[in-house]
Amino acid sequence: MEGHLWADDAAWFLQAKLKEWRPASESCRLSTPVVIKLHCTVLHFHGGQVMQEPPCPFHCYVYTLGEFLHDECRRQAISFVLFHGGAYGHDFLHARSLEEELFTFCNDPVESALNVGRGIEITVGIRFYRHWIGLVHSFVVGVPASSDAVKELAVVKYERGGDVREESCRICLEEFDEGVEVMRMPCMHAFHGGCLTRWLESNHICPLCRHAIADSAGPRSTFPLHRSVFVPRFTDDLLQSPSRY
Repeated sequence: MEGHLWADDAAWFLQAKLKEWRPASESCRLSTPVVIKLHCTVLHFHGGQVMQEPPCPFHCYVYTLGEFLHDECRRQAISFVLFHGGAYGHDFLHARSLEEELFTFCNDPVESALNVGRGIEITVGIRFYRHWIGLVHSFVVGVPASSDAVKELAVVKYERGGDVREESCRICLEEFDEGVEVMRMPCMHAFHGGCLTRWLESNHICPLCRHAIADSAGPRSTFPLHRSVFVPRFTDDLLQSPSRY
């Protein structure tokens, strides 16, 4: 029997601070860097216990102040950061809300950086919460899928407008070519075959929805549930938005 995900939630922390990254001249002020540091954490809850997935390192993205002065460029940059950093893969609706909030949050630090000719470092800390019912051994991460289970996964051809919902592989982030063969999980999420095979060598869950593949290999007791001790801390802030964290 598998565990069943019955509720998702998310919270985030936004912080911006000015850095001593000054342009070579006043005429180059728009070229000062805007660095976005993104970190995601996923917590699973069941029966009064909390399991934290292995933490991911910060993803860092560098843009320029000039790019963040233009709404369309800023929106494209923020959207790329959240897609590439995995936020949309964890929870599309909450990631969409975060994208809108982060877009507005950047207004004040961008204006301040432009006035004083300094760069900006923006830290985005996201925590996703997944609440489970039923037997939940299946969502323990770090356990590989069995080779037999991987061999049984469906392989289909990608055609635009066909029954493959994704237009790109959410592991390598590259778009599917017309007619390419993709591998599909039982939850119907599709990926490049090589990408998914490498993923399943260390995880038995879907990279997008965390649905578990059946007959996973290895003793699950190696990764028991445990209390989370993750406490994010950000200091030396210019501006911060901690209301949702």
